[in-house]
Amino acid sequence: MRLTFYGGAGTIGGNKVHVELGGRGAFLDFGEPFDIDAMYCSEYVRPRAGRGLRDFLRLGMLPPLDCYRPDLCPADLLASELRAVRVDALFLSHAHSDHYGHVGFLRHDIPIVASPMTYAILRASSEIGRGGPPTELFDHTVRELKEDEPRVLVTPRTKGRQVHGREWVLTGRAIEDAPEWRKGGSCMVHEGGGELNDIEYRAYPVDHSVYGATAFALREGEGEWLVYSGDLRMHGANGGSTVMFADEARRLAPKALIIEGTRLGRPSSGVEMTEEMVRGNCLAAVEESEGLVIADFSANNFERLDTFIDIAHRTGRRMVVTHRDVAFLESVGRVDGNVRKDLLWVYRSLGRDDVEEVGRLGREGWQVADPDDIANAPDEHMLCLSFWDMPKLLDLDRRGGTYIYSNSMAYDLRRTDDLQKLMNWTRLLGFECRGLAVVDGTLGFEEGFHASGHLAPEDLWRVISTISPEVVVPVHCACPELFAELCPVPTVLPEKGRSIDLGSD
Repeated sequence: MRLTFYGGAGTIGGNKVHVELGGRGAFLDFGEPFDIDAMYCSEYVRPRAGRGLRDFLRLGMLPPLDCYRPDLCPADLLASELRAVRVDALFLSHAHSDHYGHVGFLRHDIPIVASPMTYAILRASSEIGRGGPPTELFDHTVRELKEDEPRVLVTPRTKGRQVHGREWVLTGRAIEDAPEWRKGGSCMVHEGGGELNDIEYRAYPVDHSVYGATAFALREGEGEWLVYSGDLRMHGANGGSTVMFADEARRLAPKALIIEGTRLGRPSSGVEMTEEMVRGNCLAAVEESEGLVIADFSANNFERLDTFIDIAHRTGRRMVVTHRDVAFLESVGRVDGNVRKDLLWVYRSLGRDDVEEVGRLGREGWQVADPDDIANAPDEHMLCLSFWDMPKLLDLDRRGGTYIYSNSMAYDLRRTDDLQKLMNWTRLLGFECRGLAVVDGTLGFEEGFHASGHLAPEDLWRVISTISPEVVVPVHCACPELFAELCPVPTVLPEKGRSIDLGSD
């Protein structure tokens, strides 16, 4: 068993772990590296699409391996620059971009194993998100070398262009294509049977801040088991699933456990904030509010969305979402069976594209809330918006209300700048802000309005002790030395790009 970490080892984000099991190889996640992105990129400074893999390789955002789509190799990218690696499958833990964000670079013949919910969320994301090779998760048009400049790649516009679809192997019931999924029609989707390309695997639902999160156990033949946690926690509504995962994984007597240590070393108030506590605090804030309420939380934190839907119902308000939210909710509903349509209204923003999309949803039976309706009865409405949606509030001819920031803290200077701008918007529009505040000129966070998506340190050691592997390897961990010092099981610290040999299977 050999492990090689290409991201997320001593930093937060960008999980890319290659596993060799006997004669087989697999990736555990293949995410976007937030640390490198923050160093070099901004909204308008990005790797160039026409250069395919090359910009990403030069920036260190991709490891120099030969497992990528050949159509993304410009003429000046030599095969000798890429190391050989065997990849029989990709095991995708959940739908956060630091775990899936670079999957689109991989060869289309590498099957992806994921939960039905992860598949559904990513199908919706592909409909409304930024396009390009990194996130071409379902199918893609084969690029070609530009005729007069082969160092540049172009997408052919002729009818005879090639489209390659990917194979998705779901850990539960397969999902048929839905009318709202207009892209990715060439992908192949089926339910897996626990074995793929001679790799035996087991999938375990776990609690995280996005529905569908999954931990995996892998082995080849009769070899020893490797367990990978992905991201997980115990303090959400589905915390019991994490406990069940640990109990089930223990029965495998695994050789190794790869587990996240995201919160290790972070300052703590001493009170573990749970989703139930967040619900209570947000409910109290809405009950105390006069006028319009804005609820701001992560776009794919559907547990938090369900919390605010319940709060809106309890307080007699209409919960209003954007048309982009609807794309996700329709996909999520195809998996969990929760038809949220009758509980929600869609905001008719007056942007040109928004008007067209909301008009279509209205014809499909969604309830629509016009800005004038909200302005005339602000006490009856709660809007699900974020910093990126602030211009939509300019359609309302009124000021005042409560802005509830129920989101994660800033993780880099660029994000801090966005939060400062958000505070400027709330002042302009006359909102009282909860969850986010400026105290003595310093931007800070009011506790109680957000719960982490990751294990608290005491829960981390509990999971490790329960599984009881021979060795633990931390990933997604900014304090690996502290992890090794405190971990109750022998620990091996990974280094980016270097292999860890854990012995023969």
